Amino acid sequence: MAETLEKVYASAPYELCCEEDSLQNVYDEFISVVEIFDANEDFVKLLSSPLIDNVDKDDILNKTFGGKISDLFLNFLCLLSDKGRAEYYNGIFAEFKSMYNAKMNILDVKVTTTEKMSEKIKQKLVEKLEKVTGKNVVIDEKIDKSLLGGIVVKYDNTEIDSSVKSKLDKLKRQIDSIIA
Repeated sequence: MAETLEKVYASAPYELCCEEDSLQNVYDEFISVVEIFDANEDFVKLLSSPLIDNVDKDDILNKTFGGKISDLFLNFLCLLSDKGRAEYYNGIFAEFKSMYNAKMNILDVKVTTTEKMSEKIKQKLVEKLEKVTGKNVVIDEKIDKSLLGGIVVKYDNTEIDSSVKSKLDKLKRQIDSIIA
């Protein structure tokens, strides 16, 4: 099966980081650069433009990030820019993060509630999920008032929906099937 562009471009720096024992450092740099790119769409468009010479793009990247990130990651950004792939940075980061998480035994869990969870509840949820999955759980908490109450937990291909909205929708379907 063919690999996606994002996976191909994420694999190279990942493997290099593992060889050079700089995975954590480059992962942290990746997060910082993604935040900068997300906040500056024009910068990404500039790096993706075929009208700008690669030497100029590399110069821009060196002036922007030189001395602030590792040479390995700076060279990677130059490669993305030179190949016209800078606009794919979010997908490439997602693939890199997936490889990082697998190596570090981390599980990203999306939790949606109607209001912010207390630290005590969040910690209990983390402990329970770590016991069930055998992985280090990192929670990405979202607030959605439309749930009316309860909680929705998503990770890997698993979804646990204990929201009031979900239960009301199920009840409505049951009533509709009886009446119909």
